[in-house]
Amino acid sequence: MNLTDILVASDYDRTISDEKDSFVINNAVREKINKFSKNNYFVVVTGRERRFIDRLAYGLEPTGWVLENGALIMINDKVYYNIPKSWPKLRFEIGKRLSAERLNFTYGEVIIYLNNVSNNICDLFSDLYEVSVEWNRSDVMIMPKGVNKGNGIKKFAEILGFKGRIIAVGDSQNDVSLFKAADFKVAVNNALKEIKEMADLVLNKDDGQGIIELLDYIESGEIYKLGLS
Repeated sequence: MNLTDILVASDYDRTISDEKDSFVINNAVREKINKFSKNNYFVVVTGRERRFIDRLAYGLEPTGWVLENGALIMINDKVYYNIPKSWPKLRFEIGKRLSAERLNFTYGEVIIYLNNVSNNICDLFSDLYEVSVEWNRSDVMIMPKGVNKGNGIKKFAEILGFKGRIIAVGDSQNDVSLFKAADFKVAVNNALKEIKEMADLVLNKDDGQGIIELLDYIESGEIYKLGLS
């Protein structure tokens, strides 16, 4: 079945990959996605950097990637930076403020990452109106205002010229914008409560096994009986 009017946009950590596997993709999940992607659109939308994806998702060949929470788009060998011209200067200023507070952080190609954050990091940037903060459980991503997974997948679809329906799959807070950009929202079974409450469909299985479940529903046409119109 060719489903070129459907684009599946899936988160990676705890959606395609399992934390107990250190987020390395399962062979069966990789094979299922690769087979699906040969004739259909499948996009990985993640907060991860490219360097981690290359290691954790080795051999995965989706239609494309939306990385760094929407800031970096990759289709085939082309890379698109979804950021305003002001961002490099702002990022430098953010780095200075984080260093002054002695907070541990890392730079991605575009955004800034902090792990296991317990304080209200937003207070440090309350005067920088072009900056936004996204949470993924206890981890934080600092990026340009208006850039997020939802914005990223819209840019991806625009580049591709895709005008069909988007099925979004996720598990955590930074998937909210992805859900808002989608026509049909799917939560894996291990998703946070707030994500399940937003979803049109909650899968029976966790992580990558849930992705296999979803792709089976799509390929069999069962997805229409489950609510996709």
